Amino acid sequence: MKKNPAGCQFFFPQLKPLLIAAFPFVLGSCMTMADYNYSKINSNLAEGKYADVRAELDEQKKVIYSSHDEVLYCLDTGILEHFEGLTSDSSRMLSEAEKLIEKYSAVSITQSLAGAVTNDMAKDYRGEDFENIYSNIFMSLNYLQEKNLEDAMVEVRRFDNKLKVLKEKYEAEVNESNSKSDVKINKVSIQFSNSALARYLSMIMYRSQNDSGNARVDYNLLKSAWQTQPSLYDFPLPSSIEGELSVPDGKARLNILAFSGRAPVKKENVIRVPYNHNRWYKLSLPEMTKQPSQINSITVKAVNDATGEIHTARVEKIESIENIAADTFQQNYSAIFARSLIRSISRQLVTSGIDAVRENNAIQNNLGAQLIVGTFGLMHQIATEAVERADVRCSRYFPAQAGVAGFNLDPGSYTVTVDFCHNKSVKYSQTQKIRAFAGNLNLVEAACLR
Repeated sequence: MKKNPAGCQFFFPQLKPLLIAAFPFVLGSCMTMADYNYSKINSNLAEGKYADVRAELDEQKKVIYSSHDEVLYCLDTGILEHFEGLTSDSSRMLSEAEKLIEKYSAVSITQSLAGAVTNDMAKDYRGEDFENIYSNIFMSLNYLQEKNLEDAMVEVRRFDNKLKVLKEKYEAEVNESNSKSDVKINKVSIQFSNSALARYLSMIMYRSQNDSGNARVDYNLLKSAWQTQPSLYDFPLPSSIEGELSVPDGKARLNILAFSGRAPVKKENVIRVPYNHNRWYKLSLPEMTKQPSQINSITVKAVNDATGEIHTARVEKIESIENIAADTFQQNYSAIFARSLIRSISRQLVTSGIDAVRENNAIQNNLGAQLIVGTFGLMHQIATEAVERADVRCSRYFPAQAGVAGFNLDPGSYTVTVDFCHNKSVKYSQTQKIRAFAGNLNLVEAACLR
């Protein structure tokens, strides 16, 4: 069979649009933050060495974070700074993350569907819903540590306002997308509408201001969280709650807030949906996965520095942040699925075009052209496999659980120790001094991210 030099000339004009269509796929980044080795970071977290964790994040910033991960970096740094006690720095970083989330959230789902050609990591990360709303809780705690009760209360209200508009905002975006796209997004209802932790903080702040009316409102709303959201609050109401609004005259109420574990992370799940003989749509989807914790009980001991009198209590869970993270994530999952499907369909259109070129008689009679088409087809398949990656970006430093305890004490100076335990073995302890005053908000915060 004679070679036909004109065969390649015939081939390239047909192949050119396929090359143009496939080129963006080849440019997609294959590296994700999930590929990073977090063993040293996790070890330092377990020991409460938050400054060492931040140092590694800064040193490896170009490896862990892309140019689209500004929100993620601000969240990670802000949360770690909070646990390190750098309250003003933490609030500054969390506030910056909040501003960027608002900026990037202005891009509608419709624009997102059309814009992410490679994968969702090509877009600016706008934070998971639970990261966005709980950042206000940690800003509130920053202000409480600074004795700024007014701004602390503002942040709790902003948390509550975000929660109220979350569902409405999501439904509006889904309706907009479904009116403009052939791939429909299914509406998903979330349960989370009332945070016991936010109500608790608001309640004890109102109590410290002698505002018994608003404190009672928060007390009732706190208790209703168990009645209206049983799958999120699948544990008993903390027994100490009953005593929060009945502090004896002259006594100081000491409140303990302890965080433990680490919030869920996202992992990749690859699904292949067959649509033709030896053809399939590849969907790479993130799944919110809970992380195991070594901590299954927390105790607190308060020792009066003057008298040696000892008070002990068990810290009881008031909020499962990991349950709420998984619940709110489901609200966005349908949109993520739709974007992945649209990308896969687009890539398979390129594959179909390659098949059509390969079946052309002129190509079949030209060995050079066959080689070029076959090579391009293989490259396209490899690129499709490599580029379609799930967006597993998420902050890794939010806690999984929040627990509370409370004492009625004589006013004075106390040494407070919070023990984080696995069964009867103490895994981590935090000790701090506090001067408890009657009528004041006396709050001790502790954390163990293991």
